[in-house]
Amino acid sequence: MAFTDKQAAFRYVNEYQKQKYDRITVMADKGKKEQYQAAAKLRGMSLSAFVMQCVDDKIAEMQNKI
Repeated sequence: MAFTDKQAAFRYVNEYQKQKYDRITVMADKGKKEQYQAAAKLRGMSLSAFVMQCVDDKIAEMQNKI
Protein backbone atom coordinates (compact mmCIF):
# COMPACT_ATOMS: atom_id res chain seq x y z
CA MET A 1 0.00 0.00 0.00
CA ALA A 2 1.64 3.22 -1.13
CA PHE A 3 0.83 6.51 0.50
CA THR A 4 1.61 9.74 -1.32
CA ASP A 5 0.99 11.70 1.88
CA LYS A 6 3.40 10.75 4.66
CA GLN A 7 1.03 12.10 7.30
CA ALA A 8 -1.69 9.77 6.06
CA ALA A 9 0.75 6.88 6.23
CA PHE A 10 1.70 7.72 9.83
CA ARG A 11 -1.96 8.03 10.80
CA TYR A 12 -2.71 4.65 9.22
CA VAL A 13 0.18 2.94 11.05
CA ASN A 14 -0.68 4.60 14.36
CA GLU A 15 -4.33 3.61 14.10
CA TYR A 16 -3.41 0.03 13.16
CA GLN A 17 -1.05 -0.24 16.12
CA LYS A 18 -3.63 1.25 18.47
CA GLN A 19 -6.17 -1.37 17.39
CA LYS A 20 -3.85 -4.39 17.35
CA TYR A 21 -1.36 -3.86 20.16
CA ASP A 22 -1.15 -2.86 23.79
CA ARG A 23 1.64 -0.42 24.59
CA ILE A 24 3.79 -1.28 27.60
CA THR A 25 6.54 1.09 28.65
CA VAL A 26 9.49 -0.32 30.56
CA MET A 27 12.04 1.81 32.38
CA ALA A 28 15.48 0.31 33.01
CA ASP A 29 18.65 1.53 34.64
CA LYS A 30 21.14 3.25 32.34
CA GLY A 31 23.20 0.73 30.41
CA LYS A 32 20.68 -2.09 30.70
CA LYS A 33 19.11 -1.37 27.31
CA GLU A 34 22.39 -2.14 25.56
CA GLN A 35 22.70 -5.41 27.50
CA TYR A 36 19.15 -6.41 26.63
CA GLN A 37 19.61 -5.50 22.97
CA ALA A 38 22.81 -7.55 22.78
CA ALA A 39 21.05 -10.57 24.31
CA ALA A 40 18.14 -10.17 21.90
CA LYS A 41 20.50 -9.90 18.93
CA LEU A 42 22.28 -13.12 19.97
CA ARG A 43 18.90 -14.85 19.71
CA GLY A 44 17.98 -13.16 16.44
CA MET A 45 15.12 -11.28 18.07
CA SER A 46 13.99 -7.69 18.37
CA LEU A 47 14.26 -6.14 21.81
CA SER A 48 10.46 -6.17 22.17
CA ALA A 49 10.20 -9.83 21.15
CA PHE A 50 13.02 -10.73 23.55
CA VAL A 51 11.38 -8.94 26.49
CA MET A 52 8.00 -10.53 25.75
CA GLN A 53 9.61 -13.98 25.50
CA CYS A 54 11.36 -13.49 28.85
CA VAL A 55 8.10 -12.42 30.50
CA ASP A 56 6.16 -15.30 28.93
CA ASP A 57 8.82 -17.78 30.08
CA LYS A 58 8.70 -16.41 33.64
CA ILE A 59 4.90 -16.60 33.72
CA ALA A 60 4.98 -20.21 32.48
CA GLU A 61 7.59 -21.05 35.13
CA MET A 62 5.42 -19.51 37.83
CA GLN A 63 2.32 -21.38 36.63
CA ASN A 64 4.19 -24.67 36.66
CA LYS A 65 5.04 -24.15 40.34
CA ILE A 66 1.40 -23.69 41.31
